[in-house]
Amino acid sequence: MKTKNGKQNLPEYVVGIGASAGGLEALQEFFKNVPTKSGLAYVVVQHLSPDYKSLMNELLARFTSIPIQIIEDGMVLEADHIYLIPPKKNLTVFHGKLLLEEHKPSKGINLPIDIFFRSLASDYGKKAIGIILSGTGSDGTLGIKAIKEAGGMVMVQDEKTAKFYGMPKSSIATGVVDFILPPSKMPEAIINYIKHPFIENKNGIEEILTQNIDQLAKIMHILREYSGIDFSYYKENTIIRRLERRMSINRLNSLDEYLILLSSDDNEKDILYREFLIGVTRFFRDEGAFEFLKDQVLPELLSKDKKSVRIWSVGCSTGEEVYSIALLVRDFIDTFNLNIEVKIFATDIDKTAIEIAGQGVYAESVVSDIDPVLLSKYFIKKDNTYQISESIRKMVIFATHNVLKDPPFSKINLIVCRNLFIYLKPDSQYKVLNMFYMSLSHKGILFLGTSETLGDLSEAFEPINVKYKIFRKKEGYQPVFIPESNLSFQTNNRLSREPRTGLLREVKRQSELSEKIINAVLPPSIVVNNKLQILQIINDINPFVTIQSGRFNQNLGTIIHPDLQIVINNIIRRLKNEGDVVSFENIKFEHLADSYDIQGTKISDSEAESIYLISFYKGKAKKQQKQSEEVLSLEDHYHDRVKELEYELQFVKESLQATLEELETSNEELQSSNEELIAANEELQSTNEELQSVNEELYTVNSEFQSKIDELTQLNSDITNLLNNTGIAALYLDRKMCIRKITPSFSELSHVMDFDIGRPIHHFSNSILYPEFLNDIKSVQKDLQIIEKEIEIGENNYYLLRIAPYRTDFQAVDGILVTLTNLKNIHEQRKALETANQRLQMALEMGNMAWWEWDVQTGQVNMHEKKATMLGYSPEEFPKEVYAICEYLHPEDYERTMQAMRDHLEGKSPMWDIVYRIRCKDGSYKKYHDRGGVVTRDDSGKPLKMVGIVMDVTNY
Repeated sequence: MKTKNGKQNLPEYVVGIGASAGGLEALQEFFKNVPTKSGLAYVVVQHLSPDYKSLMNELLARFTSIPIQIIEDGMVLEADHIYLIPPKKNLTVFHGKLLLEEHKPSKGINLPIDIFFRSLASDYGKKAIGIILSGTGSDGTLGIKAIKEAGGMVMVQDEKTAKFYGMPKSSIATGVVDFILPPSKMPEAIINYIKHPFIENKNGIEEILTQNIDQLAKIMHILREYSGIDFSYYKENTIIRRLERRMSINRLNSLDEYLILLSSDDNEKDILYREFLIGVTRFFRDEGAFEFLKDQVLPELLSKDKKSVRIWSVGCSTGEEVYSIALLVRDFIDTFNLNIEVKIFATDIDKTAIEIAGQGVYAESVVSDIDPVLLSKYFIKKDNTYQISESIRKMVIFATHNVLKDPPFSKINLIVCRNLFIYLKPDSQYKVLNMFYMSLSHKGILFLGTSETLGDLSEAFEPINVKYKIFRKKEGYQPVFIPESNLSFQTNNRLSREPRTGLLREVKRQSELSEKIINAVLPPSIVVNNKLQILQIINDINPFVTIQSGRFNQNLGTIIHPDLQIVINNIIRRLKNEGDVVSFENIKFEHLADSYDIQGTKISDSEAESIYLISFYKGKAKKQQKQSEEVLSLEDHYHDRVKELEYELQFVKESLQATLEELETSNEELQSSNEELIAANEELQSTNEELQSVNEELYTVNSEFQSKIDELTQLNSDITNLLNNTGIAALYLDRKMCIRKITPSFSELSHVMDFDIGRPIHHFSNSILYPEFLNDIKSVQKDLQIIEKEIEIGENNYYLLRIAPYRTDFQAVDGILVTLTNLKNIHEQRKALETANQRLQMALEMGNMAWWEWDVQTGQVNMHEKKATMLGYSPEEFPKEVYAICEYLHPEDYERTMQAMRDHLEGKSPMWDIVYRIRCKDGSYKKYHDRGGVVTRDDSGKPLKMVGIVMDVTNY
């Protein structure tokens, strides 16, 4: 369809609507309130039964004047149209075209809403709007996540108004829903959303960045205070897109207004926080990448010579991706019977997502991407959910972790970080990649998302597969750290997009120079903060540390040699409380031959963080001693430390006693509460049993009704198919001779139409079909005798009319049934047969020929009369038995003729073909040329019937 100016009426936004059980009422309420000219296209995806014809288009047409179309393959989306999915089909959209695919039951759980919503998100991005209405199950859950990730908007029906709340509840649980409304309120919210200035304004991002930098910083500060997470490391575009959506949803026109709302509303803080933490993931996302990982990477990663493997999944969200890795690893180990200890560390900044991931319970729709074999081996079905088996969950250790702030894991063989970098600024990406490089073991593997790159760290990794972004660590690369720029919202986006190669090169050069100077001046040293987190290592400190197996902890207390732990703790404590420099001299270690002086120096001291330098001087290498330096003996230190520990032990004992008393009190209260709960549970159990009984009765009644409905539907379908396929036109009249039903075929033959149903038949003229039609109906009604006659309707259109009483199952008369059977073919065939007979008769006359047919078993011959009349006999005079006919043969020709017949019947000759003389009525003989053959044999090959033709050749 094109508009008046010749352009196609393409929609700017496409609204995908998913519905299942109870969705009809919701759809009617929705479209009743949709404006006729909204500029939107609406695509409705339902769970339709493959065995029933959907009447949704007719039912919705009563509530809206918007054109409704059943989708056909390749149909182009147009604005202000409603599109309905047909039964037994899955639907996708590509470049504005709707594509249908046959649903294949062998593929397992079919989720048509998820399938369409994913393609809608891919094709329309932020111009996609997803709506979930009433329905059971969890279809649509993955789809709305995809729409939200693409920047689109998501609506869900309020559970209070939904007949079945399974689908709405599952969608709301994702945390990505923008609106929760009754269907009648949704159209207005959609129009307000798409008409919001920030949504319509294509240059909104640039204007906000240049004019509202302070407000952006304040918003980031409020979120950091609320959640403890600094989102200023996110790309500006990501931040602005989220803010645009929240402002349009709240119908605010400026960042100042939104800042006021955010400051006063904790609920809005939580929503925005969740917006930034959208964890859009699924099992085996980018299937090709996981196939390559399974076939090409795992065999190397899990080689037989390895005893343990460590994997780190960064930004694991709700666990689908890390479990995908775990499933492949476990299946590989089980398949090849390997004895390898595998530890998988899964981290994310979102505590809620980590809790969900730890439970390992997923809806049916979520596990639809998993191979059925893996699903059956490693999942446990529980109601409408699936839980990861314990063997898989034991492999994975979940932890809350900020990859930009917290120390990394060490000695990692495989790091999986997919679709995290797309949200981070280049500086943050560079910092994280540097950290990954240090975390990976020798020839460690990095697995990124398909839309992510290594950027300036491409020289630190070699590609294993460029398409799927799988890389191997290169040895010898020196990581470089650049200054952080978390809150540096650029006033000029063009500048922020310029290449950073020069800056990184200069930073790298300065870093290398500084490191060389420090290494030349200082002895082996460690820089730590007030939490003993290692910030930098100077020169070789290996003699003083011991690296333990397991998860790497950057805390100095966990890696320092046991002989030094007391000394280091004492130095840090004294530096915090007393002086700027503290030293221990001439300390001997059992594992080292030389003695050392250990000196602690306070580098900086602030409320946020204090920095300390711990240096190890060999022998008398420490030349100078400051006046403020406190020099201690190791013996005095041990004495002081013992006193401190005794004091702490006494304090702990007293605290423990108080805690025990509190626990006893709490235990008594809990015991009382538990008894009350047991009583309440028994009452609920009794009520549940009663409800179960009622539910079973209702289910039985419902099943009976459903059975009756199915029978009626099947019967109606059978009758309709019978009438349509046999070409029989039918008219049903009730007891009062009013039209009850009429078939389309009858309407074509008369001027009685569907809208005449209910009218008395006598309102029509006598000439509905033929002049006596109404009189014949009255006659049948009176006498109950069937009338059959052949009538002509139009020119050469013959029909068999049958008027009969309509009888019920109990033989009661309940009206009249009129049927018309088309006899046109019969008339044409009759005419053609007459013509053929005439032509055959003329041919036989002109050729002096006659046909004959011999039943071999009975000996009877059926023949054309010419066979007798050519000899002067009448048909009645000439014999009909084969051997009686043979007696008319000339004696000289008899034996020859009979032998030829025997040869053919026995199969010795292909045809019966002979010329013989036969006696005429006047005693003379004529010469006949007889030709024929066997046309029917039984299973044993015995002849049953023979046909042929005889010709008078006397004169030839």
